[in-house]
Formats: sequence, C-alpha cells, structure tokens
Amino acid sequence: MGVGRRGFRVSEVGMKRTSGLAFAVCFAAVIYGCGEGSEPEQMTGTLQPMGGTGGIGGGGSGGNAATGSTWAPVVGGSGGTGGASGASGFGGTGSVSGSGGVGGTSGVGGTSGVGGTGGVGGMGGMGGMGPAGTGGSGGSMIGSGTPTIPAVAGDCPDFVDGVISFMNLGGIRIAAGPKPSSATAPMVFYWHGTLSSAGEYATLGGAVAAGVTGEGGILVSFDGTTGGDLLSGTNIFGEGDFDVADQLVACAVQNHNVDPRRIFATGCSAGGLFSTAMAAKRSSYMAAAAPNSGGLTFPTAFETDHTPPLMTIHGAPGSDVVIIDFSESSATADMAFKGRGGFVINCNHGGGHCGGGGLAGDIWEFFKAHPYGVEPNPWEGGLPSGFNSSCEIY
Repeated sequence: MGVGRRGFRVSEVGMKRTSGLAFAVCFAAVIYGCGEGSEPEQMTGTLQPMGGTGGIGGGGSGGNAATGSTWAPVVGGSGGTGGASGASGFGGTGSVSGSGGVGGTSGVGGTSGVGGTGGVGGMGGMGGMGPAGTGGSGGSMIGSGTPTIPAVAGDCPDFVDGVISFMNLGGIRIAAGPKPSSATAPMVFYWHGTLSSAGEYATLGGAVAAGVTGEGGILVSFDGTTGGDLLSGTNIFGEGDFDVADQLVACAVQNHNVDPRRIFATGCSAGGLFSTAMAAKRSSYMAAAAPNSGGLTFPTAFETDHTPPLMTIHGAPGSDVVIIDFSESSATADMAFKGRGGFVINCNHGGGHCGGGGLAGDIWEFFKAHPYGVEPNPWEGGLPSGFNSSCEIY
C-alpha cells in the first residue's frame, strides 16, 4: 500500500562530497555494520492591560493531535483576582484542541468570563471592574514549532511486543509499553547495521528501549527493507521505508497516545547513516536523532525548514572505520545540521565501530530533553551534570 506525502519546500545543505565513482563502487561492494552485540501552536496568551493591572484570560489546555494536520499543544493558566482600579485586560486567545481558561474573579466588579473552548481563536473572558488583584494568566506553548503527522491511510497494526508484517513488509519488531491515558508516549525508530537484525536495539540501545516502554511508548526496529539505497550506505534500508514509518507514526499517534512531538531515531553503522537521513527526510515530524557510527556521506535534502537536534556518536579518527571513517561522516552531519541553525552534540568515545552502545542512557536523556521544536533549547548553555564526558556541544 503506497502512502502519498504532501510536497514540502526542501533546502539543500552543502556537505563534503565523496568522489562519485569511487563512492558508488565502495558502497556497492562492501558490507559494513555491527552484528547484534558484535561491537559492542504557536500560541501565546496576550496581555492587554487597561488602566489598572489587567487580568489575562486562561490559556487552552493541550489536546490530542489530529492526524493529517498540524498539532499545537498548549498549557492553560489558572484564574487570579481582578485588577486594581481600572478595567481588567482581555484574555489570551484559545488554541487548536485546547479549552479556554477561566478568568479571574474581580474583587468588587464581579467575576470574569469563562474562556472559549478549544478550536482556533477561542477567546478568554474579560475581567470585571474592581479593586485588587490581577486576572488569570494566558496559555503558553512548549516549543516554537509544530510537527505535521501523516494521515492514517488503511488499517493500523496492534502496538504490542512482537514482530509484525505491515504494508507488505515483514520482520518489523515492536517493543511497546502500556498505552498511557493521554498523549504523552514517546516513539523511537531503531535502524540496525548491515548483517545484523532488528533485535540489535536490545544490545546497543537497551537503555533507550527501556526508557521508551517505561513511559508507555513504542520502539520500532525494521529487519528488512522495501528497497535499499545509499541513504543507508549498503542498501539495507531505503527511502521507501520512510513511507512505512509514516503510517506507523500516524497509527501510533491515533491509537496509542504517542505524543506527536516525541518521535526520534537512532541506530548503528548503516542504521546510523539511515537514522541521520530520517532526521532530514522526515523533518516534518522528527524531533531529534542520535546516530551511532553514522552521519552523512553525501548532500541530503531536508523535507522542511525544521532542523531536528542531532547527537552524533563515533570512535576516534582512524579507529571507527569500515571503508569510510565514521568520525568524518559524523562531522559532515554535524556541520550540515549546525549550518541550518540546529542544535548539535558530538560524542567521540575514542573506541571502534559502533562502540557507542554505552551511551544509550545519554541518548535517552537527549531525547527526553528535546521534543519537537523545543525553545529555548534546555542544553544551549551546557550539557547536564553526569552526561557522558566524551560529548560536547558542537
């Protein structure tokens, strides 16, 4: 079953190119990777005081995403008391899928109105006249961008532990936690290395899987491909696999309370290259990516203007080498994402190929701190205490 995607403006990023003939020959001829365990709304409340201190209407509360559309979460404010001598201000406008906040009670002039229910442009009530106090605060959004989730097209799978076939592709491994009561769950795509299998995540990304399922989320790991290409270096995965991923994302948001702002990718070697490519090719909904011995080997177009935060993990120059030096391909990705204004962390663990499995816990911390469009970036001023010492902000 094919899934159409809407057109996006894409921008080409300049990156170091590999010689065309030599690159094509080496990637067609060699297989690299790591065997399993082998190495190791926009929405802000508006404050418009008049006379005395104005009240501010409550913002809408966050609602669930509607597939096939833009998702705009908000956090509602609670009411206070009316303003001192003068008219209270007007409430902030409502937002998509939220509900209006309740205006504050004025001291003498009566109660403020109740904000409009969710939907575009719902308006908070006006505070009454009267002495003392201020009205309730307007809603605020977490993050500056909103992901676009593909529409569901066809039947959805059950998200339970096991191996499924979906859209004519077998061997898709699912690790899932209990469905949460609201749209809070994370979703991670793990892409394995050449000659490895879908179960690789258990050894190289165990802490990520535990974190995801512990929050009721879903980890997806493909074993095969709909058709490989050089996005994965050795053709073990290809761009057509993103169409399958699109539908898994759409179904998970619709049926498993996956938070549309918490969709990530990681993987090793060929899978590390492919997870980096996914961050670019699906920048419409990818929150962040953390390739282990991955990066980019040729210029790759981004789907949208959004640049997901990137955490590249690799060994020492000359040590993390299988045909290409993965410290160099990681640096190429670092420059490309940073050049678009993205937040980038580079981790040189000093070891060999796919030796970054010990950083799985740090990857999970990185994912938790970087939902889609988070702003300001919580780590802009430095990495958190206890984060792996091999990592630094690029």
